[in-house]
Amino acid sequence: MLCMKRIITKITLLTLIYILTLFSPAYCIMGPTLMLDHKEENENEFTFGIGPTLRYKHNESSALDFRGDMAMWGVRVVGGTMNDPKFGLNYCAGEQTSEMLKYNLDMTGLSMEDSFKSDPRFRWRVTCGIGNFELKSKASGHIYKKGNFSYCEPMFIGILPMNRNIILEFGVGYTFADASGVKVEGIAVQGELLFGKF
Repeated sequence: MLCMKRIITKITLLTLIYILTLFSPAYCIMGPTLMLDHKEENENEFTFGIGPTLRYKHNESSALDFRGDMAMWGVRVVGGTMNDPKFGLNYCAGEQTSEMLKYNLDMTGLSMEDSFKSDPRFRWRVTCGIGNFELKSKASGHIYKKGNFSYCEPMFIGILPMNRNIILEFGVGYTFADASGVKVEGIAVQGELLFGKF
């Protein structure tokens, strides 16, 4: 009986290790072979993706010494032929509140990206676009700061493929913006789950 319990425990542990290995980032890097891994063979293929994005943003404002961290949700669409730069459309919006204030931020941009020749799963991306912000009182609705801005955002992207039609992208970059009254400029961290043809 004791021997049987040990066998069941070992089988359970092996199964758990297999599942963890199956869904780990290490497996994703070594796992599915995408078209981008063989660009020369698929140079005329059209690739595309669409999916949700999650962005981290740190905000500061001179008005009432408002600052804090925000999670911004959005959507991204991207497409292009295999050996050419790809173009995309991004939109994200977020809301941050304190005891007295409410801050809304949204950003829309067009992007161009391409992979590095040495490693197709490592990309660069440049996004240019416009955005809007509003900082107001939760109690009275009085608007302390409101405006729009333009921005440019270079970013480095790493790709983790889940399978041939689903990929995860993680990016780190810097947002240059001409917003006044609030601090939109700063480090940008973004994650994307894209569904499509890769």
